[in-house]
Amino acid sequence: MRNDFTLYGRKVPSGKRVYYYYTYDEYGNRRGPWTTGLTSKTAARNYCHSLLKKGALIKDTKSTSLFKDYAADFWDWDKSTYLKERKKRVNLTQNYTDNSQRITDRLLTPFFGHMKLNAISSDVIEKWIDTMIASGIKNVTINGYLGTLMTMIKWAVRKRLIDRDPFLDVDKLVKEEKTKVIVTRDEFYTMFVADWKKVWDRDLLMCTAHKLAALTGIRCCEVLGLKGEFVFDKHLYLNGQYDDYGYRATKTKKKHQIPLPASLVKDLKKLIKVNAKGFVFSENGGEEPITRRRLYLGLHRAFENIGIDGDEMKKRGLNIHAWRHFCTTELMKGGMSVKKVQAVTGHKTETMTDNYTHFNPMDFHEVSKIQEMLLKPKKRRKRSNKLR
Repeated sequence: MRNDFTLYGRKVPSGKRVYYYYTYDEYGNRRGPWTTGLTSKTAARNYCHSLLKKGALIKDTKSTSLFKDYAADFWDWDKSTYLKERKKRVNLTQNYTDNSQRITDRLLTPFFGHMKLNAISSDVIEKWIDTMIASGIKNVTINGYLGTLMTMIKWAVRKRLIDRDPFLDVDKLVKEEKTKVIVTRDEFYTMFVADWKKVWDRDLLMCTAHKLAALTGIRCCEVLGLKGEFVFDKHLYLNGQYDDYGYRATKTKKKHQIPLPASLVKDLKKLIKVNAKGFVFSENGGEEPITRRRLYLGLHRAFENIGIDGDEMKKRGLNIHAWRHFCTTELMKGGMSVKKVQAVTGHKTETMTDNYTHFNPMDFHEVSKIQEMLLKPKKRRKRSNKLR
């Protein structure tokens, strides 16, 4: 036997605690939750009893919209009412909205397009998840797609287009455990400290770009966006990136200084002599930076030159972003605090820094020293004659 309805409180953005209720239909399916709009539990209970007497406890959704119609302008940078409200509160980028639009067009609309919004239940979402898994898509990727769908559905709930949020019953997939083998110190020495000309085919621009990424952990677009006017004798001033949307603010929207070693500054200034105050990594006098593909192909060639083939690169994830993992790990191994590492890499949270840190216990030489110390017997202290 179930109660006619169940009440529970929920804190709303205003800070007040408002009471909601859910109930069950004649088939035993859970319906709701719906808000009572009341902050008193007694008043909310009386409200629900009055609805029960009228036979109106279960509310019929007013929405007959199809998902494809609802999704049509949802991610449109200029037309979306959702984006208009979000822009007031967070720094959205068009790259984010364009990516969300691609996910919607490629994956969401083909599956949910002809369904009414109120027909998209947790069971339907689970079936969609199963199709993604069957297609061989990784859990972490599916979770990203889920995030896009969740944003759209929760907005529909907020605007009262649907009465119940199906994501109340949907959890993210478990994150697969993956061992990442980052660039080792020996590989780094081989690529940059030894005969770099042979590794990088005498291409100073390419070698310097990747050395910068390895030593600072800045992102690929930030490497491409570096301008000569922001390189100084002991540091660089990171304030922009370059991508498909041109030169714009960095991903975190924050500007900060990053220390540089003298040898790297020397190499950067060689390129600045050619490109002046323009883009440092440019082949047309600093007007535009080289392409991301050019960076990738140069790194691919360098790895091959030190004996790492394409299969191993793919297995280890040795792309341009791998330098960010390398730098974060080396800074942490060097004894820097998490806060100091974040100041260099631009990570906003300690969790994100953890994701980029990959310790190998075999590198911890102090472990062996401690182990040896534990195995040594304590020297017996000679008793003082005075105590005899």
